[in-house]
Amino acid sequence: MTISLSRPAIDVERATSAPTSTRDVQLRPRGRARDVALPDRVWPEDIPTPAPPNSPRILRTLSLRLARYLDRPARWLPTLNAANGSRRQQRSERRIACAQLLRAMIKYCDLATLRVGIPAATGWVDLTLPFFADQAGLGVRRAERALRDLQTAGLAKIRRQCALQESSAGDRYKGLAAIKYLPPALFDAFGMRAWLQHERSRAHLRAQRRAAQQHKRERRAAAAGLVASLPEKSSQRFVERDRARRLADYERSVMLCAAQLKSTHPEWDRDTCYAEARRQLAPPT
Repeated sequence: MTISLSRPAIDVERATSAPTSTRDVQLRPRGRARDVALPDRVWPEDIPTPAPPNSPRILRTLSLRLARYLDRPARWLPTLNAANGSRRQQRSERRIACAQLLRAMIKYCDLATLRVGIPAATGWVDLTLPFFADQAGLGVRRAERALRDLQTAGLAKIRRQCALQESSAGDRYKGLAAIKYLPPALFDAFGMRAWLQHERSRAHLRAQRRAAQQHKRERRAAAAGLVASLPEKSSQRFVERDRARRLADYERSVMLCAAQLKSTHPEWDRDTCYAEARRQLAPPT
């Protein structure tokens, strides 16, 4: 009876070449996969409808610096990164939604008050969340979740408002677009505190100049309306008094001119001097 030792030799060779732990399995190269580089993630640089080039530079710069949060959320906006209540990093889709919604709100931010909206002559025009969702290229539900995260992180302030509607069926309240503010902490997070204070001071001065010019125009319009509302007799009396004053000034000028002519031409009589003076001076119209 013969015993073959070739098979145990093969088993020993397999045993010596097999990994001893799961760590060895993970570190084992898998063909050509080790030579493949993962592509870099491409973040959105701005919203689909960005702010115009003539908008304040500080707002455009803040919108660009939000890309830093997309790369390193725990470094730049840690409160927003922890808004979901988890110790894990915020998901990329959620980060993009928050950044895009912030960019849409920054586009309509007023530097003097940090209020998000459109200033008008009669007051502020507040914008709705569906409008900002369309500006940011987001769905309404996704924008609502992003706005809740921004509120939780203290990067957006919202104040609800409504209007009372009276009708025969009864009184009811109608919801209006909420008043939105961007806090200075958003600018502080990207090292723009001093710049913001400088730009807000300039914005306050511009607003004061606009208010002064508007007040001046209103006063002029009120004065013109008051003159137009005067009775016709009062206006006619004013015209007559003005004409009499101008005639008196003309006669005084004629008398002085006649005296000068008499001193120059002593041989002229009174009527000749006055006639020459009236010829030289134009009568009032």
